[in-house]
Amino acid sequence: MEFNPEDGATKSGFELLPPGDYDIEVIESEERTSQKGNQMIALTLQTKHPDGYESRIWDYLVSVPAAVFKIKMFCDATGLTKHYEGGKLTAKDCLGKKAKARVIVEEGRDGFGDRNSVAEYLTSSGVAPAATEPATTVPAPVGESDIPF
Repeated sequence: MEFNPEDGATKSGFELLPPGDYDIEVIESEERTSQKGNQMIALTLQTKHPDGYESRIWDYLVSVPAAVFKIKMFCDATGLTKHYEGGKLTAKDCLGKKAKARVIVEEGRDGFGDRNSVAEYLTSSGVAPAATEPATTVPAPVGESDIPF
């Protein structure tokens, strides 16, 4: 194997994004079944780090009552509201979709380091579409480890 040692000094796309709102694009989307048998769509999102390089975030849309709010936010923010209202969403529907996302940093656990997570998908006006009334608390982000599988 050959490589350029100078490439080791450049930043990679795996550095954490600072918390904030980012333009994202779904670059990979895969339908999966969780370990507990729940249907989900695993999303790979791409955005620009404030330093200018590409960065990725992984998110999961899970078909369990506690996580349907996130499916609604994603669908409303990406123009897939009709899919949400119809109760059916496929990985193919998600691929290539663009939106804004509120990204946070989740504290690492179980021997893993901190990671970025999508707290909310936002409309172009910067509002979470699932919020129909003023929220008194922000729902906890749903990550793969929080999903009941």
